[in-house]
Amino acid sequence: MGELFLYIVDLLLPPRRTELLVRSLNLQILESLSSEDGLPYHDPRITALVWELKYYGTKRAAALAGGYLSEVLLAIAAEELGAPLLVPVPMHKTRRRERGHNQTELLCEHVMLALRSLGGEGPVLEYKPNALTRTINTKTQQGLPRAERLKNIKNSMRVFDAEVVRGRVCIVVDDVTTTGATLAEAKRALRAAGARAVHLVALARS
Repeated sequence: MGELFLYIVDLLLPPRRTELLVRSLNLQILESLSSEDGLPYHDPRITALVWELKYYGTKRAAALAGGYLSEVLLAIAAEELGAPLLVPVPMHKTRRRERGHNQTELLCEHVMLALRSLGGEGPVLEYKPNALTRTINTKTQQGLPRAERLKNIKNSMRVFDAEVVRGRVCIVVDDVTTTGATLAEAKRALRAAGARAVHLVALARS
């Protein structure tokens, strides 16, 4: 019945190519593609997963990516005392209005949903979506050489409330990283506010 319904919907509203590629993925496939650096962005299926998350905020892409990343973050949290703070890379309010959502927040929300579904005695991570803010509406990093990326993103983030992060372990999550400049800036801001340690995690690496 579900497949028939999906077939009818596809006839009425033909899916994007990226949607079809995301449908071909599951957690087992993502785990088989995974490495220490994350998922390979150059793989067309991973590119589609990131695009569906970033530009369309589709639930299937967010749930799949969140389910995959929850295992990665669970392993990091297991090495720390207490529950680390889960911090999404922030988006400037202007860009958020234009896009309608912050894909890293959507990703983190689905990580938390996946972790809650596992049960357990207490929270493994503490989600803090507003721990970091983007104070400068930087131009997009895409296509910039490394030196320009570093200059573009420098001092563009700050901690909303230092008391939230002081002495805590933080895990910063981004959807895709190339040079690591954005994640490095997030780490700088968190450490400047007193975070004890900062782990940097990206869903995919290009």
